[in-house]
Amino acid sequence: MKKLVVLLIVAIFVVGCGKKNVKPAPPKDAFPVSHEVREVESTNSSETMLRATGKGSSVEYAIADAKKAAIWYLLHAGTKPLIKTPEEKRAVKNVEEKLYSNLDVYFRYTSDIKSKKKSGKTVIVDILVKVDVAMLTDYLVNNEVLKSVDDVADEIGLPAISIVAANNSADAAIAKNTLGEYLSDKEYEVNVVEQSGKLSKIVGKLAKLGGNADPAYAWALEAGSEIYIEVKVNKESGMVSGVKTRKASVTAKAFQTSTARQLGSTTGHSSERAASGYDALIQEAANDVADKLISQIRKKWLKEIKKGKWFKVVIFTSSADADNVDRSIYRALKALPSAKVKRLGAGKTTFQYQLRVKEIENAFDLLDSLSAKYKGPGKLTRELESGSLLVIKAGSGDIAIDFD
Repeated sequence: MKKLVVLLIVAIFVVGCGKKNVKPAPPKDAFPVSHEVREVESTNSSETMLRATGKGSSVEYAIADAKKAAIWYLLHAGTKPLIKTPEEKRAVKNVEEKLYSNLDVYFRYTSDIKSKKKSGKTVIVDILVKVDVAMLTDYLVNNEVLKSVDDVADEIGLPAISIVAANNSADAAIAKNTLGEYLSDKEYEVNVVEQSGKLSKIVGKLAKLGGNADPAYAWALEAGSEIYIEVKVNKESGMVSGVKTRKASVTAKAFQTSTARQLGSTTGHSSERAASGYDALIQEAANDVADKLISQIRKKWLKEIKKGKWFKVVIFTSSADADNVDRSIYRALKALPSAKVKRLGAGKTTFQYQLRVKEIENAFDLLDSLSAKYKGPGKLTRELESGSLLVIKAGSGDIAIDFD
């Protein structure tokens, strides 16, 4: 009987030890189990901070899964996924498994575990990670999933962008400069408009003539950009556990200068924290908004530019030539390659058009092509050429700039 009891105790001990030595089951494949990720902030144009949830049979496997979830989020989810088009979605399937198998190179920071719990046999953890999005993008470009900025520029051209604000405050200047640095890092041609000095008289009147009273639009016309981004800063303060906190947000709206059509709109936020001032918080919010907005702009620009570039054309003539010039200009515009012509309005001696046309890169080329097709009285003379804006005089004799 004593021997039986001893054998039973030994058996229980062995079984207990065996259970303790059972290894956690590894993931079934290289892909993430969890898809729970939240963006915390865009720290700069190259890096993004995320809070990611991971699931696995051990803490180690759950942390690894959280990192995979973070990469999945940047590829496919959120407000600015890297993979957008059907072609890109097909191409990424060829490299995605390999990518998930070698992730650590893309992480610039991994926090301690922020939360941990267990659901049945599954361990669930939350961690903060900072991902090098620029390096991840390079991987996708090198593996022919995405086109490089240079390839896109060679194929269709990247837009010149002006950054303006509704007011000329120091806060707006910080937001504009931060956004400008971000876009420059992405290889866009950027002009951070300093709204000081005197606005050109003709541009100011042209903006009003087009029915757009926004002063930011007039400054964008003056800068000669194809797209302008208007920024607005908002600051807030509060109290947390008796400590004064601050946070900032930056709202940015992108418009096509020639048509005033909105291409994107979003708001970026800073974290709320105890800070001595707002400058760093505004920079943080501006980086966040830039990251979101450039994704919207790029998507719509790629779609629109394949149909042709938009221009705004304003014609001044004399009352004697007005009828003939008007008809001749319209015919010349319609004769341009794949032209889509929209008449905006006409006065006695002033005519306005929006024009979408292929094979013409800038306002100077447009004037050259238009002159070759113009059959009206006199000739076409350039009064102002600025990005996608072309202002010309048409006809014979002295022609006054009269905003009728």
